[in-house]
Amino acid sequence: MGVNITYMGTKRVLAPIVNDVLGHAQAGTMLDAFAGMCSVGEAVGQSRHVWNNDIQVFASEVARALFTSREGPMSPLACGDLYFDDFKSQRDRLVRHFERSVAVEQELQAVEFFAKLESHNAKFERILAKEVAVCRVRSPHLFATTYSGTFFGIRQSIEADSIVAAMKIARRSGRIGPDDYRWGIIALGRALLKIANSTGHFAQYLTPKATNYRRYIRLRKRSVWAEWLSSIALLSPLGAADWRRGNRVFRQDALTLIPKLALKNSEISVIYADPPYTDDQYSRFYHVLETLCLYDYPTVTGAGLYRKDRFRTPFSLISEAPSSILSLIEASARTGADLVLSYPSEGLAIKAGADVGRMLRKNFKRVEMCRSMSHKHSTFGASKGSAHADATEMIYLARSA
Repeated sequence: MGVNITYMGTKRVLAPIVNDVLGHAQAGTMLDAFAGMCSVGEAVGQSRHVWNNDIQVFASEVARALFTSREGPMSPLACGDLYFDDFKSQRDRLVRHFERSVAVEQELQAVEFFAKLESHNAKFERILAKEVAVCRVRSPHLFATTYSGTFFGIRQSIEADSIVAAMKIARRSGRIGPDDYRWGIIALGRALLKIANSTGHFAQYLTPKATNYRRYIRLRKRSVWAEWLSSIALLSPLGAADWRRGNRVFRQDALTLIPKLALKNSEISVIYADPPYTDDQYSRFYHVLETLCLYDYPTVTGAGLYRKDRFRTPFSLISEAPSSILSLIEASARTGADLVLSYPSEGLAIKAGADVGRMLRKNFKRVEMCRSMSHKHSTFGASKGSAHADATEMIYLARSA
């Protein structure tokens, strides 16, 4: 079942086809170099051990939960019993610090006309800014002071902070282990995506308008606590515990990791690579999930409240995409593993003049383009203004022997 979270560019629909191609590669451990939400690894299942890599913290935590956890998540009932008292204590404390903001937000959610919402929203923003400025709570309150009034309401932000606080208390007291904490954070990330005032990612929050204010109010009314418990019920690790013990997870730039594995003569037999191929920097769309995992009170900038240290991949720069693809192919060849490469005919490197097939043939003994198919790339309206973009996906199998 996995985590059922959709990232931009997800290969969930293509995963069974990629798995079929992987079945013709060398037997043994597979490295998924750009794992994302682990769709391909999930399709591969227990037919081989899977090593996952992703530079994004949230994605790597998902991979650890799915592929290396000793245990699955607790039930929603067990979570409620374990966490609720500490959650409620922290929530009530934060509500007292943001008392006026919470009250005005509640009034705002009761309005029936957009004009009235506009005036209430302006009042809410003024009061919230003042209360954020004077907030001196020492326990977790990152979402309340960073994201309230933007992607989330103040009460929703307070609930998110209070869930994190409750889990941290349980972790410090030894009542939960690292796997329990990880599952809880992943479930919270999933819940935040579902209730966020956005189009399905965190590139930018939506401003209430006459055309969307009813949806805005509906989203603001949703409880993070309730969504969190619902999300926990949908999570589970993959495969048997014995199989999971043979898997590994990395959080590195693929162009750094693969050369390291080549030097170490690692046991990987096949690499699956699905590098970014548009000029959209994925870190721009999931930075809130990174901050949730790190909980490090970052300095944020821009319309989307981006982290200043968010990762930028050269695969999404037209000036660097061709050399990045070549470096990926050359490093993969040095490992001695086969390479299954997904890249579309509309990819940035090809637009810049790269010949991917020729690069592969120069570095591997045998190369086949196994599949060429039309595919709907998930964009969530990122830069193209629509939820999907047409792409002709090419899947190559490059053999080292």
